Amino acid sequence: MIDHHIQIKSLTHKTICPIQNFWRGPKMLTVLTRLILICVVLGGKGRAEVISYESEQKLVNLLKHVMECREIPGLTLTLVRGKEYKTIPMGVANRATGEKVTPNTLFFIGAITQTFTATLLAEQMQRSAGVLHFDTPISQLIGGEFQLANKQLTESVTLRDALTHRTGISPGSVAGLTGLPKAMSRLEVISHLKELPQQAHFRDDFQFNQFMYTLAAYVGEKISASSWEKLMRTHILDKLLMSSTVVAVDDATGPEFARSYVSEQSELVEVPADAFELGPLAPSGTMYTNAEDMAKALKLFLADPYLTAQVRIPPPVLEELMTPRFLLPLAIRAGLDRSSYFWPVPDFNVGYGMGFFRNTYRGFQIPWHASSVHGFTSIMWLVPEKNVGLFLSVNGQKHNENPLGIIQMLTYYITDLMLGFDPWINETSACTFPEPFVKAIEFPNVEFKPQVADYALAEYQGTFSSKLLGDIVIRKSATNPKALTMTMGKLTGTLHPEGGNVFRLFLEGAYRYMQVPVAGKHPIPFARVFFDFKSNQCVGLKLPDSVFGGNPVDFPKTNSFKEEL
Repeated sequence: MIDHHIQIKSLTHKTICPIQNFWRGPKMLTVLTRLILICVVLGGKGRAEVISYESEQKLVNLLKHVMECREIPGLTLTLVRGKEYKTIPMGVANRATGEKVTPNTLFFIGAITQTFTATLLAEQMQRSAGVLHFDTPISQLIGGEFQLANKQLTESVTLRDALTHRTGISPGSVAGLTGLPKAMSRLEVISHLKELPQQAHFRDDFQFNQFMYTLAAYVGEKISASSWEKLMRTHILDKLLMSSTVVAVDDATGPEFARSYVSEQSELVEVPADAFELGPLAPSGTMYTNAEDMAKALKLFLADPYLTAQVRIPPPVLEELMTPRFLLPLAIRAGLDRSSYFWPVPDFNVGYGMGFFRNTYRGFQIPWHASSVHGFTSIMWLVPEKNVGLFLSVNGQKHNENPLGIIQMLTYYITDLMLGFDPWINETSACTFPEPFVKAIEFPNVEFKPQVADYALAEYQGTFSSKLLGDIVIRKSATNPKALTMTMGKLTGTLHPEGGNVFRLFLEGAYRYMQVPVAGKHPIPFARVFFDFKSNQCVGLKLPDSVFGGNPVDFPKTNSFKEEL
């Protein structure tokens, strides 16, 4: 049985906004301002209901059913219509303790942090007296503190380029697993960005990149002489009364935090809380929030006039953030929409703006963003024409090659209910989705058979270093004489020779679930590691972002050892 508790916030001005009874002298100005904001955030008299009683019951029943068939431990949902909002928490935040999800339970929202970072930069532009613009080259704003892969790119890239992921720089996404060196500052990250190779033509392709959002955030820090963390708290979260939202956290193990769960050998296992720490990359994806706070964020992004005034972001500036700048590549669009003819109701992706994707669903323009990382999968979805929005987050589900697709499916169902359409998803298709409409994607079940490397395994041992991504330590395996081990920050794994000087990396430790998500199937490699030899000496290695390739990052060899340490 799935526990749930619905909270409806539809308080009248008479109940929570007795401003007319307050003395209006200057000493009460701050109090009055805060009360006005509370009135705006919590609702006003005479507003339409968020969702009808009948639709609400259908929604709760479907969510219960999906949580059972998809093995979702916990879920948090916020629905907004105009000034009104409703929260629906269900399931458990912690399987070990049985702690239930409440409207105040904090869920990790990963890349949705980028929406807030872009919004913060837009707010800073309003306060910068003309200093900060989206189209000003970053080199003119922070001088020679950063270098990219080449001089032309360094001199040309703008905040708009960074926020739209169109620099063409290799993502370096392995940093999301390994973490950067703990002592590394954001300035040090910026100064070593040239370590990331150019992977696509500048402004021609979409390359999702955590480092570029960190670069954009650093520009805001430099202009304001304050940290991103403090700026986000002071100028966005506090002004919206999002007091529970956490910008960056050293310890996410308290009872207020939901735990996350992933499938390993077809069983849900808990992910260590430190897997979500990104250190100096925080502006790209480290925020935790809850259903209550996201009601306020949704209202801001729906251009509530009082909130946009409070945060000092005019609606046209919000629209600029949400306006798509280019069409995404077909391979990326395929994972973000349902545009093919066999979907009963198509959902078309029409591009990416600054911190917002843009889709068209049921004829409505939909600004949105989402995240799926280590069990937490979240989506923020807006229908500005109807003044409707939703936030949905889960803390795990049984193995699925496209976990975001399940959240999108629920989003379609909720959107249809809120807009008055008959949902095309039902209890059966919700548990088989994307079937019966299309066949579910499955990673090929292929057995990898290790080969023989060109050199004795001892020759590959050593420390390999990147000024940006840190150290990789390669050793002979203590348990398998035909394999190597690899350690890089929080990432550990086993290297098996593919032949030549190429090895397959199979993850172990906290990320072992990526290797064996489903029982009875062959282990899945994470990446191919390429070793460089000159004059029969190993001089470095190259590490791509994944087994699918991408331009690899160079790690020159900085220390050798032939014997196991």
